Amino acid sequence: MNASAAIIIFPHSLDFSRDIIYICIYKYYNVMKNTTGVLFLLVSFFSLISCSKDNDEELIEEKQYEFSSIMWALQEGDGEDIFEIKTPEQVFRNTGNTTKEIVINSSEKVEESSQFFIDENILPYLPEEEITIAFPDVFELLSSEYKYFVGGRKAPFKNEKTPLPPNRATTETISLVPSCELRNSSTFTMKKIKATYRVRFVEKDGIDSYEKEGKWEGVFIVSESSETVINEIK
Repeated sequence: MNASAAIIIFPHSLDFSRDIIYICIYKYYNVMKNTTGVLFLLVSFFSLISCSKDNDEELIEEKQYEFSSIMWALQEGDGEDIFEIKTPEQVFRNTGNTTKEIVINSSEKVEESSQFFIDENILPYLPEEEITIAFPDVFELLSSEYKYFVGGRKAPFKNEKTPLPPNRATTETISLVPSCELRNSSTFTMKKIKATYRVRFVEKDGIDSYEKEGKWEGVFIVSESSETVINEIK
């Protein structure tokens, strides 16, 4: 009776173990299937994001912009600074027998300049053609409120220092008689202006636009005082 019972129990235990193995294999298969599905979805998702980003960059690169307007104001760190520049003494001698006309132009030795500090992120999107922009002149009044300047002097919209032709060049002509020497020295009162600009660009043949702020620095002649001395050559 005991032997018969043992024979009946053994096959039942074997089937039970087999069922457990089948269940484990089935669950493992489902887990792997789900994991593979999740990985596939993640790969597809990031691929779509990458493609979308590439497409956006291509759209941005294809757009062309042109200068629309610029406004000026005094913000933190801006202001005016007055300083002086003394030019080297100029010496003219007349060793001939006739009177000579001496032309003195000291301002050609003094440089006025304009420099825009442009965000490097927008440099690739600037128009290829050079942009010239009206800037605050030496006697313009700036405030904390942005405003436009129309006309006046202009300078290239470049991320570098640009020399400007003197706006207030003074030329003096003096007659120097024979056997005389002329000495001239000049002192220039200069003004350095630091200001903030807000420039706006619009898309060519489109409706898109963007604005950027940056710093600008200009150096100008305010006034000139000169001293001229004529002595006999000994």
